[in-house]
Amino acid sequence: MMKKNTDTASPVAAHPVYLRSGFSLCRLRQTIIRTGFIILIVGFIAGAASCDGKSGSGKLSHKKKELTHSLLFVLGKDFYQYSDLFTYLSNVYDSESLKANLYILSYRDMTAKTKQPRLSIISERLAAQPVEALISIGIPEGGARILRTAQEKYPDLHIFSLLPVEEILPLEACSDIVVDFELPDSFAKADRAVDIPAHDVQTLVLCAVTAVEQINELPEQEPFPRFARAVATTVDILKEQGIAAWGGTPYTLHPYKDPELNIRSYNYLILSPPSTGGRADSEEPEMSAAGEKQ
Repeated sequence: MMKKNTDTASPVAAHPVYLRSGFSLCRLRQTIIRTGFIILIVGFIAGAASCDGKSGSGKLSHKKKELTHSLLFVLGKDFYQYSDLFTYLSNVYDSESLKANLYILSYRDMTAKTKQPRLSIISERLAAQPVEALISIGIPEGGARILRTAQEKYPDLHIFSLLPVEEILPLEACSDIVVDFELPDSFAKADRAVDIPAHDVQTLVLCAVTAVEQINELPEQEPFPRFARAVATTVDILKEQGIAAWGGTPYTLHPYKDPELNIRSYNYLILSPPSTGGRADSEEPEMSAAGEKQ
């Protein structure tokens, strides 16, 4: 009986040892799996952080600028319906600074109560909301008189007149700079057909805003080199975003030259396409659309 009991006890005594050995192997296997899983998670997090870092660095290179000068845009009849007029501007400057510093007075506002544009609303708007610069695009005829009054009342106001419909001489007298695209000789200013590509107008708007933002850097700089510098800066800014200024058209910027008097204008500047870019006198300063001196 004792032997039998002993023999019976042998397998019973060995069973817990087997269980403990199996349990240890099981725990070791779980530990290895858990460790591998943790390593996998850590690797994933590190990879994600690396991607975020790269993405962040890319975002930094295209970080939007802050608009630091207050502006009033006056939009004439031919331009107030350009839904994408400020596309490039919003691509470059952050929305908060645009909201705080950019104001718009459109042709629709001028004709809200009258059939003919009530240009005196420009003076009213300036009185209600003083700004550092006024940028007009296709200002209606008679606008030069209002701008001259504004210039006299606000001597520190900078005025940029783009794509004028008004007679040029009065605008030259009251504007820092007047800028237009070169038109065929057969076109009369009052009868001009407005068919300017959106990317050209968008680029010109950004050039004007850039000129305003740079106004205090070289305050004594003359109109042509000032705007040429703004054009070069704008071209670089758009290039960083993968956008071709002027839609890739190699315009040439140069001062307007009266064909009859042979006198070069001080502040009336022309953007000429390649076919007419050589019209300016070869001794006059020019600037290509890429911002390079000719």
